[in-house]
Amino acid sequence: MAIGLPGSGKTTLLKKAAKRYDLTYISRDDIREEMLGDALVQSANKQVWQEANRKTIAALKSGRGVVLDSCFVEAWKRKDAIALLRESGADRVIAVFFNVSIEISKERNLKRKYVVPNRAIDWMYERLKEHPPSKDEGFDALYTVDKTEEFERMELAHG
Repeated sequence: MAIGLPGSGKTTLLKKAAKRYDLTYISRDDIREEMLGDALVQSANKQVWQEANRKTIAALKSGRGVVLDSCFVEAWKRKDAIALLRESGADRVIAVFFNVSIEISKERNLKRKYVVPNRAIDWMYERLKEHPPSKDEGFDALYTVDKTEEFERMELAHG
């Protein structure tokens, strides 16, 4: 499970990890793109989350591991995702917190295909600041990456 602001490196690096470890990659942005034609459209979030959950459950029930790529800036969403993963058969839930500064997030965001409004990034930053991810939320492991280059050197437990 990825946690972090837009532009923090989540998608770039987790797609590589999913491919490397043969995991099912699930991105709510990709689902929005498929369903609505635009990853930034927030009008159908309930349906997007339901589809992401359906894909997650299906992958886990078939014995595949999953990579969940979303911001997960709200603690309650992380807890719900952990519960869904466990109920669906995940034997481990590992989070990677991409802890980049808001300035870096905004700078990188401007170079993305879909630019997230600064007010949304500010809102997400405040949620993470209020409730940063903690292993106490139910993760088996929580990695914090302060520099995305570190992630490329990390070996994720998979087996």
